[in-house]
Amino acid sequence: MFTSSRRKSKRGFTLVEMLIATGLFGIASAAVCSIYLFSTRGFASMATYADLDKINRTAMDTLTQEIRQARLVTDVQTNSFSLINGDGASVTYWFNAALKQFVRSSSDGNSKILVPDCDLISFAVYQRNNIAGTWDQYPVATSNWSEYVKVIQLTWKASRPVPLGPGVSENVQTAKIIIRKQH
Repeated sequence: MFTSSRRKSKRGFTLVEMLIATGLFGIASAAVCSIYLFSTRGFASMATYADLDKINRTAMDTLTQEIRQARLVTDVQTNSFSLINGDGASVTYWFNAALKQFVRSSSDGNSKILVPDCDLISFAVYQRNNIAGTWDQYPVATSNWSEYVKVIQLTWKASRPVPLGPGVSENVQTAKIIIRKQH
């Protein structure tokens, strides 16, 4: 009797026990892998969005500083606008749709890409009229329009694909910037 109880204690797992253990391990592994992939994609998406946001904020700061100090808006078109900045230099901001870039070009030949991965852009100019003590903004509608432009409205959208899976991170910037130096 002593020998038969020793045999029972040394015996291995049964087939049913192995199948149940393997099944539970597989389910737990699938759950851990799913959580890992979901987290990795989420972090990749947030990192892409944060990078786009940083680029867009830097571009908006550059634009705001230069537009506020502008002396005169000289041209406004669908994909570009030009101005004379506070230093008297001619500067053009334009959208290159083929390369998906928002670019700043100056009269001295320097060019700088402000926003790569730019999908669309919109510009509008307004004049400010003092009506009954309020400062309202109206579209510029005179033959001598460049003298009356006091507000430039900008809107653009930048997007990038998320590196670890399907999806796109997008960031939209919009602002109405008031020209301070123009008389």
